[in-house]
Amino acid sequence: MGEAKLRKKTSGTGPHPKESETLSTLIRQGRFHEGEPIARAMTERFPAHGFGWKALGVILKQQAHKQDALAAMHKAASLMPQDSEACFNLGLLQQEMGLLKEAAASFQRATEIAPDFSDARISLGNTLHQIIGENSGNAFFGEKKQGDGAVRQQYENLPFPSRDPEGERYVLRVSLPDILGKINQYCFGGERDFSKPFRVLVAGCGTGDSAIWLGYQLKGTPAEVVAVDISQASIEVAQARAKVRGLTSIRWVHGSLLEVNSLGLGKFDYITSLGVLHHLPDPVAGLAALESVLADNGAMAIMLYGAVGREQIYAMQRILRQLTAGIDDPGQKLAFAKQVIANLPTTNGFRVREGMEAIRSQYLQDDTNFWDTLLHEQDRAYTASQVREYLAFAGLHLQGFISYQGVNAITSLQYDLNLYIQDALHRERLATLPVAKREDLAEALDGSLSLHTVYATRAAQSSLDPKAKNAILSPMSHRSRQIIAYLCQSNQAITISLRNGVSLPYNPFPATRAFLARLDGYRDNAEITRLLGLDDNPDALRLLHQDLEIPIALHWIVARTVMGSHVEPLPDRTVLSSPLRHAEPTSLPL
Repeated sequence: MGEAKLRKKTSGTGPHPKESETLSTLIRQGRFHEGEPIARAMTERFPAHGFGWKALGVILKQQAHKQDALAAMHKAASLMPQDSEACFNLGLLQQEMGLLKEAAASFQRATEIAPDFSDARISLGNTLHQIIGENSGNAFFGEKKQGDGAVRQQYENLPFPSRDPEGERYVLRVSLPDILGKINQYCFGGERDFSKPFRVLVAGCGTGDSAIWLGYQLKGTPAEVVAVDISQASIEVAQARAKVRGLTSIRWVHGSLLEVNSLGLGKFDYITSLGVLHHLPDPVAGLAALESVLADNGAMAIMLYGAVGREQIYAMQRILRQLTAGIDDPGQKLAFAKQVIANLPTTNGFRVREGMEAIRSQYLQDDTNFWDTLLHEQDRAYTASQVREYLAFAGLHLQGFISYQGVNAITSLQYDLNLYIQDALHRERLATLPVAKREDLAEALDGSLSLHTVYATRAAQSSLDPKAKNAILSPMSHRSRQIIAYLCQSNQAITISLRNGVSLPYNPFPATRAFLARLDGYRDNAEITRLLGLDDNPDALRLLHQDLEIPIALHWIVARTVMGSHVEPLPDRTVLSSPLRHAEPTSLPL
């Protein structure tokens, strides 16, 4: 969501600027134990001066003394009513403590003081969405909406995911599989020109994340975005979000994706269906229905549940199914199930795998996600090889594993068995295994792949190799551009931390750093390697291509050809850290 801010601000009778600077430096360096006595002494000497309280609040929060930190931050905000950072810091802590309405008020105050405070705006928008999730269970206790079948009724009462249309005024949520630069690279060989007609189907649009994101990116083009969902309640939320954002060209259709071929919607160049097909009674029939409206050279983005990464979830589903048997009222079932989860012993497998902090924020404070994950009437999961088999039923070929979530970003490296095998001889021996078998073994060793997100096309090969001579490379986001700039300005190795805890050292050759420095989104690889004098040096090109595997897999760069649209890097505001935690943009400031 964001990180606490501490800018030195001293005026009137207060601590000496040098003393404040020393304290700020200790906090920036993470030396909180050294900073705490200085901050406490400052608040005792200057109790009416806000900086000491502000610093103390940040320090105590970092040391997990939340109640004391809350008191200090409240004091700072009251003493510094025009300090947007003091309000923002208070909001972050309130959000972490589950005080969502209070957090929203603090973030709102921060944006009023500093309207261009992007972190505060993002946090406010996301907190408004969280508040909807926290209160969504009330629908099950009040007037219940009816639907045909348990799944449809669930989504009529609990529109998924939880979204507040007012959040659209502050933050734009990114649907990672639906980033145009990625779609072009993986699905259309980098040749798609998005200024020309482009028909999109969002199959199972829910409350609108993919539809809103695609509509935003394609605004002002002749593209058509059609969004279909079985839940009228979800569509209404999505429509309200689109209205706030000024997206008037999205067509909303209330119906099942199983019926798309009979709805007269026509053919689509791109179909995105994320987290939907695995909830159907017959997922194969669902995929076949989508394939029937796919244009000849079209492509799909599909997200399915991962069998290995969700083992603890299915174990808990089975337990809750037995414990809640005989409870017919969904509100009572939800309330009882939450009591069970809130009081799990430390030895419970679900608690061990998920972590209690995540359980509080993602389940106990989000009724919609709780029901969708733990009490859903119908879902199934797949291994990596089963995803390939599933696609094959519809005559589709996998073009690449990608990420669905940004902060906890999955990377294609996690499907590479070599990530987990260090010995070169054993790597060579295992290289003879079929690709699907290698991916299954990697998934089993990883253990965290709870989602599989893929691009799929009818053609066996539709993606553009970013190492190809005609590929034009661009940074995918502002964060990517920062990383590339750092690599180009330094000869130091960096350590990349993946979501599964694997640390990946990356130390590209000088020629690779020089190559990355010249990426401008317009020159192709052949031109850049020629400028660097690498085109006649096979060994140098081999090392360059080897080095590029990391930026490609982590989506620091996206590729197109001269025929494809240039897409500007996404303006995310992620702060880089060491080690570099792999992430992709989740929210953009507005």
